[in-house]
Amino acid sequence: MTPNALLTDVGLVTAQAALLYLVSQRLLLGFVIGAIASRGRSRFGRFVVNFLRLPGNLLHELSHAVGYLVSGYRVGRLKTCIADKEGRGYCEPGVPWAPVHWLSLSAAFAAMLPLLVGALAIRQLGAWLGVSLPAADVIGRGVSPVVSETLARLPHFLAGLDWASWKTYLFWYLALSIGAELAPSDVDLRAGGPLLLLFTGLFVLALYALPHTELSPDQTAAVYAGLRSGLSTLSAALFAGLVGAGLVGAAAGVVVWALGGRRRR
Repeated sequence: MTPNALLTDVGLVTAQAALLYLVSQRLLLGFVIGAIASRGRSRFGRFVVNFLRLPGNLLHELSHAVGYLVSGYRVGRLKTCIADKEGRGYCEPGVPWAPVHWLSLSAAFAAMLPLLVGALAIRQLGAWLGVSLPAADVIGRGVSPVVSETLARLPHFLAGLDWASWKTYLFWYLALSIGAELAPSDVDLRAGGPLLLLFTGLFVLALYALPHTELSPDQTAAVYAGLRSGLSTLSAALFAGLVGAGLVGAAAGVVVWALGGRRRR
């Protein structure tokens, strides 16, 4: 294992996270939820939008809260989209509980956590509700083989779902809600983006500096192997989240588009 190979793995995981962000922010939240919200000006319409958003929004804000708690801060205020007058939801850090703390680092960690937690939640909900999402390690097998195999398996996956079971529909509802809310908001990106870029750069430098430390070749190889194992686990979780959010987003997007088209005629 070389630093270049590990850096490629980091790039693959980053690309998966970026794609999941786009599916969440643009397709699910921007197009599907946005189209429903634009048509739902009445009290009932707002209820429908909040009903769709609430589970995912609650998980999003709780993920922020966990991020702050783990990184040394108590949770100051937390509101969901229903309680927030602006309809967004937010989580703010309170006073620090740890003797060593850094608010900027804590904000960066908390800002990115909903993406990972959301992907893991979609994958685990599928397992609990009998919807076994394809989970593949892009790092271990490569992009082309994984994508080709997944596309080939999708018809069998959809045909194997129990469409008579309430569990299937509960999964699609939760996958839509969580998928629409897992992307970092603009506030999250402003709070954590710059520092994450800095730490990414430092991580890359550390990868190339590791062979020049006092570690033996075997110890260096063990560190690289551990990092690759962690990236592989992250890759599989992100891929399952992508499949779940992508499928429900595509289906809901087609329905919203069709209804909008009929309305224009």
